[in-house]
Amino acid sequence: MGGDFLPSWSEFVDASVGEKWQQVVVALFVGYFVAAIAVYFFPSPFNRDRRVRKRAPVTEEEKAAAEIFPDPMPKGDLTREELKRYDGSNVAIPVLIAAKGRIFDVTKGRDFYGKGGPYNCFAGIDCSRALAKVSLDPKDLNAKCADLYAAERDVLNDWVRKFEDKYPEVGIVLDGTYDGPP
Repeated sequence: MGGDFLPSWSEFVDASVGEKWQQVVVALFVGYFVAAIAVYFFPSPFNRDRRVRKRAPVTEEEKAAAEIFPDPMPKGDLTREELKRYDGSNVAIPVLIAAKGRIFDVTKGRDFYGKGGPYNCFAGIDCSRALAKVSLDPKDLNAKCADLYAAERDVLNDWVRKFEDKYPEVGIVLDGTYDGPP
């Protein structure tokens, strides 16, 4: 009684796509399959790490051009004066950064922290204040953190966590001036 005016499923599909609805369904499945294959085999330009690997240098020129990193910094504490030596100006030695009095070997990030890098000013010093304030200003390139706001301390802690996850910790600054919370 009430169902007499509703079309059956097959009548609905015939009315929507015509009598060749089976071909439409097959075409949808084939299109989906082709799209899935394209997504799997062709990397996204927005996610460069996915399935894209740097190929190893093959020719002698490529091998010479490949960046060679020095041996990792052995664990050991340094004074502020000793830390200055590791400022990224000499590619034969590691690049070190201190944050909250802790020293990290950031040599693998030489493009950022080494000579000519955008954050080279952080190398060879305890740059806690600059990290907390997200500043490249020379007046902030120190470890004086007692007067930081809570949000700035949180930013500094985020930087330290990033360094912990990405780079080896090699020691502490013996005569450091970091005066913020641990």
